[in-house]
Amino acid sequence: MVSRIINQYVDDVTQQLPIAVRKSVDRELKDIIYEKLDDYTDGQRAVSRDVRAVLREMGSPDEIADIYYAEIDRRRKKKARENKQSLEDASGVVFGVSIMLVILGLVLLIAGVTSNVFPILLGAVLSLSVMLSKMFGPTIEKLDTGSRKLRRKKAGPDEEDDLF
Repeated sequence: MVSRIINQYVDDVTQQLPIAVRKSVDRELKDIIYEKLDDYTDGQRAVSRDVRAVLREMGSPDEIADIYYAEIDRRRKKKARENKQSLEDASGVVFGVSIMLVILGLVLLIAGVTSNVFPILLGAVLSLSVMLSKMFGPTIEKLDTGSRKLRRKKAGPDEEDDLF
C-alpha cells in the first residue's frame, strides 16, 4: 500500500512535466520521499498514514511540479548564458585572428615580401563577419526566442525540447 501511494503521487507530479525529464524526476522524487519517510518513521516500517503525512508535508503534486518547472527554467537560462559567453569568447578570438591576418598581410605587402593579398582579404572577410554578427546577433536572437516560445505554446508541455 505504501509504494502504491508513493507511485500515485509521483505519477501525478511527473504527468505534468515534459517527457524528457519524467524518468529522472521519477527516480529523484521517489528517493526524496523514501528518505523523508525513513526520517519520519525513525527507520521503522512505514504505513499508509506515515506516507500521507510525509506527502502532505511536501506539498501537492501541482506544487512539486511547479518547483521542477522552475528548476528546468533555471537550468535553461544558465545554459543559455554559458552558450552566449562561449560565443562571445569565440567571436573575440576570431576577430583577433582576422585583424592579425590583415596586419600581417599589409606588412608583407608593404615590405615587398609578397604580392599575395589573400591574408588581407581573408582577415577582412572574417572581421567583417564578426562585426556583422555582433550588430545583427541580438536581433536574430530575439526572433529565434520568439519563434521558440510560439512553438512551445503550440506544442504544449509534453512535446517540449532542449530542456537541459
